[in-house]
Amino acid sequence: MDLLLLPWSARQSKINLINGSFWEVGNRFRELDPLRRSLMKELGVDPKPLSPAWRRYRGRFWEELCVWALPGEVRKEIEERGLVLSPLLGLVGAGDPVPPYSLDWGVRYNGHRLVYFWKRHLKELVQELFRGKVILDLAGRIERSVLNFPEDCVRVVFEYFRAGRRVINSLPHRAYTLRYIVEMGVGLDDLKRINFLDYRVKEIREEGNTIRVRMVGEGKYI
Repeated sequence: MDLLLLPWSARQSKINLINGSFWEVGNRFRELDPLRRSLMKELGVDPKPLSPAWRRYRGRFWEELCVWALPGEVRKEIEERGLVLSPLLGLVGAGDPVPPYSLDWGVRYNGHRLVYFWKRHLKELVQELFRGKVILDLAGRIERSVLNFPEDCVRVVFEYFRAGRRVINSLPHRAYTLRYIVEMGVGLDDLKRINFLDYRVKEIREEGNTIRVRMVGEGKYI
């Protein structure tokens, strides 16, 4: 997988691991900084203190993923290839510094909700970044609505079924899927071997440029 599209979380950790201001510390997509500055100023967000995105976010996905406990090479791969959409910062790498903030996608700025604000401003960046790439798409519904995927990219998405019913809150399932893929070096040709707990691949189907993988389990553990 070339890129890992990971879910944003409204829940955030107060643990700070990086000294300095957001503007002083290196991060990806610096072309978005003018928009980020305006948002922080208008919405009263302090650009410090900081933690990597994987430590700042505390939703169920990130808690189950436990990046801090993963082997160094696995954490590095997630940091380098992982991307997270943010209502404050637009798009960040999973290892990029993030200040604490309490915004969500429904907050209004310049007359528009942030989901539409970033949809407009990220369009060209996303088209260039995703062009020709294989993307493991583990993001949530709202984050996906921000993006316009180019036609020549390949998206791999997962569906989870527990005891015959579709899993609605699949955040922990997505975390285990990511860990398996990164730790085992899974590519498009060996998606069938993904497994965790009592979940196994039941079906793989192609729909245009999207590959859908159905994972089925008895739900004994999650």
